[in-house]
Order: sequence, then C-alpha cells, then structure tokens
Amino acid sequence: MHDDDTSSAEPIHAAFTRLMRWAHRGDVRRLLLGSAAEALSMNDITLLRAIGTHGPVRGSDLAAWQGVDKSTITPQVRRLEDRGLIAREGDPGDRRAALLTVTEHGRRKLRKIDDSGALLFERAVDGWSDDDRRLLGELMTRLAAELALVPKESVLHARQRA
Repeated sequence: MHDDDTSSAEPIHAAFTRLMRWAHRGDVRRLLLGSAAEALSMNDITLLRAIGTHGPVRGSDLAAWQGVDKSTITPQVRRLEDRGLIAREGDPGDRRAALLTVTEHGRRKLRKIDDSGALLFERAVDGWSDDDRRLLGELMTRLAAELALVPKESVLHARQRA
C-alpha cells in the first residue's frame, strides 16, 4: 500500500467510523431494528439472518462463518431456538448432525426488522435521485464484500509469512 492509497482511504474510514458510532446509538438501534428486535442482540439478529439466508445450515458451518468455535455458537443458537425463531431438524446426510432453519415466526421477525431499517434509510435518502440511491447501494454492497475478504486475506498472508 502506498501513502497515496492510505490518504485516499482516510475519508472512507472517517465516514465509516461516523456510521458505526451512529449505528451503535440506542435511539438509532430502536429505529433501525424496530420493536421486533427489542429482546434480541445484534449477534442474535446476525445469526438469525445467516440461518435464514444460508439455511438449512449446520451449527458447525454457522460457527465457521462467524469465525468462532462451535461451543460459542451453541448457546446463541439455543437462545434463538428457545424463542421459537429457529428450529432444528435432522440432517439426512448425517444422522449425528442437525440442520438449523428459520421458523415462520423467525421470518416474520426478520421482515419486521428489515421493514424498520428500510423505513429509516428511506427517510435518510428522501430527496436523493434514483441514480444516487442505486449507486450508493452498489458501492456499499461492493465495500461490504471487499471488507469481508480482508480478515481472510490477513490470515492467509500471516500463514504464508510464517
């Protein structure tokens, strides 16, 4: 990375830092997630969304996706299961394993959470052109995908140096 690359990334980092501070405010969390998420942590919502997106999924796969040990995921999954948001079913390919799926109650909860977030952002970009909205969505999606690769690349580079 060159000095020019670093300086060109500084405004992006500054804006991202401001967004993170904003998103962690209690009042914003309530607006962003709505009343449907009151009893859920951000991690609960992230796991519920991952199971909904990638499910049915094994707990071990969910743990790998989160970058944590399966023993860390187990109590988190149990909380979601106890609330009726996810269900376990047998894995037809391996009788020892269970697959996690989002229940209808969990899908409704995610829809309410998404609706709250969409409304908040709709208000924030009210007055923006359709082209600006589309471009922001595309760039944020691209940034999120690139950021997801950074820790994996860092680990790979560290292993290659060792």
